[in-house]
Amino acid sequence: MAKDMAAPDMVHDAGAQREARISEIHATALAELTAPTGDVPHWALYGELQQLRTRPFRTDWLEAVIMVAGIGRIRPAKMVGHLNKLRHKRNVQNQAELFQTFLATLRAYMGDDRLTNHGFGSETFADLDHDSVWRHVERHLGALRDEGYEVFLNSGTLLGVVRDARLIEHDDDIDLALLLKARTEAEAAAEWLTLRTRLEELDLFDAETFKQAAIYKLKPVGTTQIDLFPAWIEDDKVFVYPHTHGQLSRGDVLPLQTCAVTGNALPAEPEKMLALNYGKGWVKPDPFFKFPWRSANARFAPFLERLQA
Repeated sequence: MAKDMAAPDMVHDAGAQREARISEIHATALAELTAPTGDVPHWALYGELQQLRTRPFRTDWLEAVIMVAGIGRIRPAKMVGHLNKLRHKRNVQNQAELFQTFLATLRAYMGDDRLTNHGFGSETFADLDHDSVWRHVERHLGALRDEGYEVFLNSGTLLGVVRDARLIEHDDDIDLALLLKARTEAEAAAEWLTLRTRLEELDLFDAETFKQAAIYKLKPVGTTQIDLFPAWIEDDKVFVYPHTHGQLSRGDVLPLQTCAVTGNALPAEPEKMLALNYGKGWVKPDPFFKFPWRSANARFAPFLERLQA
């Protein structure tokens, strides 16, 4: 009997030790936020927190991992996702004010370094002259149109001009979708790969920031990156990586309409595409929105596999 009782006791002790260590790291990180020393070993603590995590995520673990990431200016996309989870947990617990207090402390520590999914830049669209950004983007759009392609505003850029009549203040890149001439997924993958070579010939491709085959990075506008996404129409169904996988019809996208704000092209029914990309709550600004990349990549898996061939 004594042997049978030992196992639960060991599990309890391990859980208590885990909670105690999370509390220690949380206290260390919070102390750094309130009285910075620059001596916190952020990578070591971040790695340790990954070993200590449990599901569902604990509130103190989420706060600790967010603070450590902010201290080290590491893992920005993960940090945004964890902030989203923390906000949700606090709202469910009727503790929204605690989230706002935590967020204010974090922002005060980070100063001018503004968190986005792409990094900790000092400039977002809140700081930039939008007319200047659009003038530079038009050079890229003109070159793509000269190649015979239709290109429309996509994702966060589309969301901003439709919902806010401007670029989203907390965003920091331009999203474009290029409508391929292909009529099947296989043709789309082949054309997309060929397009990279042409973009390089036109000196539009930004090899320095290129990371994944399904999203091309065009030459930036100052500090503003430009992402180009593939789109195609197959059997009257529209595909736009990564958010639209046959749920829209040709008539929902074509003919493209002209944006009253920027003069650029938009889908015929942009609201439908935004609902697919951001959910029904797209009309309400959310700086901590996280796109479900895992499920989206699963839907587009055959296309993505063709890009690796």
